[in-house]
Amino acid sequence: MGEAFTLRSVEDVFGHRIGIGDLSDTLRSDLRSTQTFIPLDITALRGLSGHLLERVNGDTDPTRRAKFPAGNRFQVAFPPIPWPPDLNASAAVVVHLYVQCDSGTDDCAIDVLAFEGLSDTEMGGKTSALTTTDLTEVTVTLTAANISGHPGFLNLALYPDAHTTDNLYLYLAWLEYSRALRTS
Repeated sequence: MGEAFTLRSVEDVFGHRIGIGDLSDTLRSDLRSTQTFIPLDITALRGLSGHLLERVNGDTDPTRRAKFPAGNRFQVAFPPIPWPPDLNASAAVVVHLYVQCDSGTDDCAIDVLAFEGLSDTEMGGKTSALTTTDLTEVTVTLTAANISGHPGFLNLALYPDAHTTDNLYLYLAWLEYSRALRTS
């Protein structure tokens, strides 16, 4: 049998003392948190031609982004997103997009089209208009009344408003939701 786990044995292995209580507190705090998120992969967008998924700069910046060229208006969709088992279906889900435009000339919003499961009524909405060239987080709230929860899934599509001057870029997308309270 091996040596019993002690704080001293951790100190011997790692060369410094760590507080196991600190780690336990962090884990407990995370488990008690009601807010969490689902990252959405922009490289999986359907309806986006391969050349419109680009690097910011091929030589110096490998960051990937989805490009909506000026004057082109088209819809893209994420693959179906399964509702997680810990989703609190009585709370809203918020769609977050991290976006940018070339010059801020067009004041373009993005219509977030959201459907739950099959043949559902659209429950999304439009983001605020992009009026700056800065990377900007925009959101749309999906009301709890339209969410049935697990098992189930969300179909999510993006359709920018007309933007004749600016290229629009999508860098990140994610959903934030509240966890259901655990009963055991």
